[in-house]
Amino acid sequence: CILRSQRCRNSINSIVVGIMSEESSVSASVRRRIKKPDEEQSPQKNPSASDSAKPCEQPLQHNKPASENEVVTWFPRHNGKSWISYKVEVDALWVAMVVAGFVTRFWRLDFPSHVVFDEVHFGKFASYYLNGQFFFDVHPPLGKLLFALIGYLCGYDGSFLFPNIGVDFPPNVPYVMMRALSALAGSLLIPCVYQIMIEMGFSSRVALLAGIFTILDNSLVIQSRVIMLDSCVIFLTYLSILCYLKFYHCRNKAFSETWHKWLILTGVALGCLLGIKYTGLFGLAFIGILTLCDLWQLMGDIELALVDLSLHILLRGIYLLGIPVLFNISLFYIHLLLLTQSGPGDAFVSKAFRSSLQSTHTPHPQIETLPNSTLLRYGTHLTLRSVDLACWLHSHPHLYPLKYPDGRGSSYQQQVTCYEFKDSNNVWAVRRPGDPNNAAICNDTSPIKNNDTIELVHMASNKLLNSHDVAAPLTPVNQEVAAYINYSAQFVPYLHWRLDVASSGPGDLIFWSPGQPLKLKLIHEQSKQALGSTGKRLPEWGAQQYEVATDRAVEGGHTTWHVDTITPPALSANSTEEEELKKALMEKYSLEEEKVDTEMLFWEKLIELQYHMVTAHGNLGSHQFGAVPQSWPLIGKTLPYWLDEKNNAQVTLIGNPLLWWFGSASLGVFPAVSAFYLLRRKRMVFDIPQADFMLWWTGGVLLGVGWLLHYAPYFLLSRVLFLHHYLPALPFKFMLMAVVMEHLLTWSRQVLNRRFALLLWYSYYVVTSFITLCCVISFIVFFPFTYGYPALTRDQILARQWKSTWDLLIRV
Repeated sequence: CILRSQRCRNSINSIVVGIMSEESSVSASVRRRIKKPDEEQSPQKNPSASDSAKPCEQPLQHNKPASENEVVTWFPRHNGKSWISYKVEVDALWVAMVVAGFVTRFWRLDFPSHVVFDEVHFGKFASYYLNGQFFFDVHPPLGKLLFALIGYLCGYDGSFLFPNIGVDFPPNVPYVMMRALSALAGSLLIPCVYQIMIEMGFSSRVALLAGIFTILDNSLVIQSRVIMLDSCVIFLTYLSILCYLKFYHCRNKAFSETWHKWLILTGVALGCLLGIKYTGLFGLAFIGILTLCDLWQLMGDIELALVDLSLHILLRGIYLLGIPVLFNISLFYIHLLLLTQSGPGDAFVSKAFRSSLQSTHTPHPQIETLPNSTLLRYGTHLTLRSVDLACWLHSHPHLYPLKYPDGRGSSYQQQVTCYEFKDSNNVWAVRRPGDPNNAAICNDTSPIKNNDTIELVHMASNKLLNSHDVAAPLTPVNQEVAAYINYSAQFVPYLHWRLDVASSGPGDLIFWSPGQPLKLKLIHEQSKQALGSTGKRLPEWGAQQYEVATDRAVEGGHTTWHVDTITPPALSANSTEEEELKKALMEKYSLEEEKVDTEMLFWEKLIELQYHMVTAHGNLGSHQFGAVPQSWPLIGKTLPYWLDEKNNAQVTLIGNPLLWWFGSASLGVFPAVSAFYLLRRKRMVFDIPQADFMLWWTGGVLLGVGWLLHYAPYFLLSRVLFLHHYLPALPFKFMLMAVVMEHLLTWSRQVLNRRFALLLWYSYYVVTSFITLCCVISFIVFFPFTYGYPALTRDQILARQWKSTWDLLIRV
């Protein structure tokens, strides 16, 4: 037994030694395969060895019984690859840009809960869409359609027409959600700018600087918090550039799926851009220049076949021009499909266009009232009553104060107000334009026609109704209206008013009938603004009467007047002219009703709308807060958006001054440094490596041309312009500023001694951090004008008025 047990031990030991040696050989083999992975790619000479090395490729043995030592898995994991799988890389800086953008744009978006600046237009247009009422605007329909869609999804019925700046929003108006569209576009602009810098080849440090500068600009924040089109225009401008840069980087994979995808997305972004504002043509021109440069490089590739080159040109034309054109035609089709009812835009289109709208096939409004009506003639005395307020257009001998409590000056001319009682000071006479220093009524008694240019004479004081580039006393965003006094000074009177009678075409005679309201508007010829009553009572110096001012919001009851009473001029007793005119007009109107043609093709309507949109741009007059383009880069003038009725809380469009000034300086630094480099390179002196120079040159030129294309065209326009027209060009300036600041470090490394490299590195970060900190402080200083909160005192506002030309409103 002892011997037998000893033999068993020896045999067991020999088996264990064999197993250990076999395991060591297997481990060595595995180590060799790990060290030489290329051997796995070589074909196996021994089939049996190959089969044993890849057990996962053996066919499944479903009928094979499991051994006693085999572990049975109830839920085996599938080792196959998912059908849809993407590798996602997250850039922490990009995420930080997104978060910062959303915080600065969405914070307290519900304040102010009043109509702000041009919300009176674009909010009103959204209501018209929901009501189906036809309206006219100089901009394409996409932005307004989006605002209307948001209102529709929120259950809004379009009952609120955004009548005036400062009016409280009713509870049923989803103004916060409508503003959120602009806030979303403004928030996404920041990561878009960041990514553009990355796609251009700059480091994440430069992209971060450009993103921070875009975040810290007050004007971009303000524009992202109102129901206006500009925020979407700015975002889509830079989104189209980003998409094209993405497409450009696919040039080595021409005609691939990714190549097509980014080119199509560029065309869609351009289509959306043009569908919101026609100033998107500047962005289209910029993408066109990039495309021409790209095609020029392709033409120099001798290995590229002529067929492929032709296909490059054709596809770019289809995607970058065809998609925007077809998209915008579709937008106008939707626009006309929704607006089927007669509305405030009827007066801007032809009679055939109007006849295709519903509710316009009623008999001519003057057919029934014409027999008992009186023809309005020059020399007629009349009184005008506001539609919104039970008050009459009025003037009295009192003058506007020479200075208001907030320090603003007035015209110091005779007050024009809206008075709640009938009075002899409510009577005005109509005359043809004449000598501004002689308000006498001429003997001209010819009929007044719709759209005539007239003058109104205040009969009690014998002074002419006038408006001028002076802010109104209580609503500084509007122009003052006064009775003109000649002080023998350098003062140009603006006395001409265009008569716009509701339901009458240009050149139609105007008849007034007792008991039948004759509604009209008085459009100031010089400013293109409408005479209206603001509904705000003047203080003691104005006898608590309602303020009268001109308003850019032409549509609305506050700018509509009833002709309440008239006294026609004396005519000869034997005159039969009026009866003959009535008879002729009765026949004319009857024939017109018989000949009404309601059929008008979509293409005819589209062409007519485009014509009126283009021509209307040139008819936008001046404004007291208008700003010429040469004043924009250095913030020569600000633009008040909203002022609280009780205190100095206000929203005023003003940029971050330090950012704007540093950015303007970079526009001068870049060409100066580039000229220095080019001259030195001409002399075969290379201060920086070729790669750094090309990045500096191509990036700077690209940003400089982008800024110029979005700024220079405004010098060719004769219409009134505002500071917000400059905002699409602004991020170009911020990106160029970041490039210039980064280049200082690159230049210092190459030119100065290497032993100062560490010192220069720290100095760069100190200077950059200092400039960024100053911009943060500047943003905080003008924070109250950006968010309308908190209300500042008079002294605090004056301390922030860094330029005398800035319009910062002070109520108390």
